[in-house]
Amino acid sequence: MFSILEGPMKPGLLIALALVAGGAFAQVEVKELPTRPDVTIRFVYARAENPVANAVLFQGGPGNIGIFPNGSMRVENFLSGGAARFTQNGISVAIVDVPSDRRSLDEFRHTQEHAQDVAAVIAFLRQQNKLPVWAIGTSNGSLSAATAAVLLRERGPDGIVLTSSTTSKPGPAAHPVTDAALDRVTVPTLFVHHKDDACRGTPYGAIPGVMATMKQARPVDLITVEGGENRGNPCHTGYHQFLGIEATVTQQIADWIKRYQSKGKAGAGS
Repeated sequence: MFSILEGPMKPGLLIALALVAGGAFAQVEVKELPTRPDVTIRFVYARAENPVANAVLFQGGPGNIGIFPNGSMRVENFLSGGAARFTQNGISVAIVDVPSDRRSLDEFRHTQEHAQDVAAVIAFLRQQNKLPVWAIGTSNGSLSAATAAVLLRERGPDGIVLTSSTTSKPGPAAHPVTDAALDRVTVPTLFVHHKDDACRGTPYGAIPGVMATMKQARPVDLITVEGGENRGNPCHTGYHQFLGIEATVTQQIADWIKRYQSKGKAGAGS
């Protein structure tokens, strides 16, 4: 449930919202930050009541989720619609839209400019607390998360989670995670993939080979997902977006992050 305070959006302006998830209260804000000359990025920031980690969430497709000044979104899928689920599991999140100078993230997710935009959001999260910051992407969004880890280094995420990752390019709308130099990723990495994902660019069978290229990342783990609902466009919903089991998959991701952090290996800026 959202309680909305409306007003004109300006760089740096936040709009407070109330988000209730499973009995847990989270503070939600719409933020817009400068990232590059004459460029800003808008994101929804949802703060968990008792956070244990932070995460930047990258939806797939063209990435233009359409955050409105009142906090609603034009596109709400597994990650773009995940504020309540993640905060309920103790992870504060920033759900990012496209930057102000672009209509989509097509042919942009692997660039230094995109990484610079992401760096501003990561820096914002680190200003909120001293907890680790993870980059979590789904489908094409996995490329954004991986690029941040490769190009930003110490300014980048403390770990990455790659869900339903695009691994081939059957058409111009697909942007494989392998467009990032995965052999240069040094942070802990978790893959999450549905065993029966039917999207042509995201076959489950390709994931072990991609994982094998990540020689410097430790650990590199895989959660294999089964069940849920298989309906709709196979690249927009269904197994590809963990339809019907979103809460379960989110909890699995959060539990993995918590287990890793409990080993004392992940820290802000590590």
